[in-house]
Amino acid sequence: MSAVARAASASSGSVYHRFPDRPALQAALWTRTLTRFQAGLIAAMNTDPPRRAAIAAARYVVEWSRAHPAEARVLLAGAREFGASTWPSAAVRASEQAQKRLDAAFHDLGGRLGDPVAREPNRLLIALVDLPYATVRRYLSAGKPIPPDAADLVEQAVTALLDQARR
Repeated sequence: MSAVARAASASSGSVYHRFPDRPALQAALWTRTLTRFQAGLIAAMNTDPPRRAAIAAARYVVEWSRAHPAEARVLLAGAREFGASTWPSAAVRASEQAQKRLDAAFHDLGGRLGDPVAREPNRLLIALVDLPYATVRRYLSAGKPIPPDAADLVEQAVTALLDQARR
């Protein structure tokens, strides 16, 4: 908590006033980062046509991570690394609600993409989550910038997966 206060050029008392303990601070960091990220991702997934939405969502993961590397590292680490088991109940509920919103967006997009993808929901998760995250993880974990063409490469891979589903 004192390191956060120093980084924010604030008194430790003001940090403790806002966040009563470390779990509350960690939960707030996680929830804020997740909410900001998901807003853009879900917006991309809700565009039309659905195939373009899937590609836009995958590109969004890479482009957002490239623009926000510190925040992307937070999400890639995962809630567990931020002490999720010790979070206040309100923070746990907020995280669960965020996951429900994302699940609903994936379900909706899968349905809009049509029967082949809807029957294989893992294909959509691989295309929109696993591929983009694998692409950015390599660079973020090494402390290197994500290359400008990374989103293009992810788009090509997502297009191939979606084309495979139609066959």
